[in-house]
Amino acid sequence: MRSITRFLVLLAWLPMAARAAPADIPTQAQALLERSTTPEGTGAVMLIARGDQVVWQGARGQAQIELGVPMTPDKVMSVASVTKMLTAATVLKLRDDGKLSLDDPLAKYLPAFPGGEAITLRQLLHHSAGVSDRAVKPVPGLLRQEQDTATQVAQIAERPANFPPGTRFAYSNAGYILLGAVIEAVTGQPWHEAVKAQVITPLGLTHTLFGADAPLVPGRAAGYIRDPVTGVVRNGEYINLTGPAAAGGFLSTADDLRLWIRAVATGRLLKPESVREMFSAGPPLPGESPENRYGLGVYLWSVRGEPMIGHTGQINGFTAVVGYLPARDLTVVALFNDYSADARNQGRRLAAIALGQPYEEPVAAPVSAQALASLAGRYQDGAGVRTLLVQDGALFVQRGERPPYPLTVTASGRLHFKPDELSYFLPVRGPSGAVTRLDYYPGGDGPPRPMPRLP
Repeated sequence: MRSITRFLVLLAWLPMAARAAPADIPTQAQALLERSTTPEGTGAVMLIARGDQVVWQGARGQAQIELGVPMTPDKVMSVASVTKMLTAATVLKLRDDGKLSLDDPLAKYLPAFPGGEAITLRQLLHHSAGVSDRAVKPVPGLLRQEQDTATQVAQIAERPANFPPGTRFAYSNAGYILLGAVIEAVTGQPWHEAVKAQVITPLGLTHTLFGADAPLVPGRAAGYIRDPVTGVVRNGEYINLTGPAAAGGFLSTADDLRLWIRAVATGRLLKPESVREMFSAGPPLPGESPENRYGLGVYLWSVRGEPMIGHTGQINGFTAVVGYLPARDLTVVALFNDYSADARNQGRRLAAIALGQPYEEPVAAPVSAQALASLAGRYQDGAGVRTLLVQDGALFVQRGERPPYPLTVTASGRLHFKPDELSYFLPVRGPSGAVTRLDYYPGGDGPPRPMPRLP
């Protein structure tokens, strides 16, 4: 809570010009929603709240395309890995109640798990335990089948560790499934029932629930996938949510997620020490992106220089993001029933709008063949190399041996990713006019990461 208090104190020093006029927020947010959807296509629900008041909320597109059911703000959707926030909060709540310690070894709760004596619950929460997501014996159609926790733990136990615990960061869904098993061992309840008892019910989240197939869920939207090039929409591939379980098995609404993250951030659920630990990054580890630090079940982002905590989720047919800016007491949520939607970027755009510093919309500008050719080359990016190349009169970027990715060149000279339009490169030229380096702005914000041009 000390960090949150410090953020609130910093707010008093921010110039008023940096704060959006309330009347501008609904107009700009609605424009973002309309750019992101079509009335007859896949749908989205977005909201911005200040404190406990919703400043703007909108819904557009279809919740069920085949039946012509429009998307509305109260629709229930899969939130995928946003579930990890609920799982992590449940573990911390059990710690607050004296039922476990974050430094307990996994072996205390799952004694048969290989190497469990060297893995701590804290490492599982932080994705630094080395638990692999790669199945040793892949079972065709497994994610379409109902799975129980004991069977999942046995499958994960067969996998070799990715690295010694605590030495690297690697996002691990399997690690959170193991946390679900720990919750079951401590509470004697199915993990999702324990999350409901420890978190969901106390906070009054009436539309947040485990996405089991059998029960009918009023207002549940269908999931789709849209080809970003052709625009063709197909039904999202079926997945039984007992598979992602404590790593991604929950459903919710935009308003429930608004209530949820602010309640956790303001200390309504957890003790101050647990809030502080949840929202604090550990020591930097290899594999962890500087722009996407991780606490305990939450990402630690920065938008326009402001700290934002939250999580994204992507699962068959759906994407989601929830974020909270402690210094401003602002909450943003975006839910899509479209697997191809970029929820993280849209969440960042909503946050920037709420801050009164919206990101620009990149518009392609005419570029001569000579200008494109001057950009082509190899650029040092940390230990790797990015290559700019021209193909059929268009500019692409390639990282290592990965396929080339298209770039939009704007009138200001920025090179934006397509369709990930927030992150961009800005060419820097020397006295002769030749490009000497690229400055990379991840997520659309600085400070830039310089990438010198290689011979």
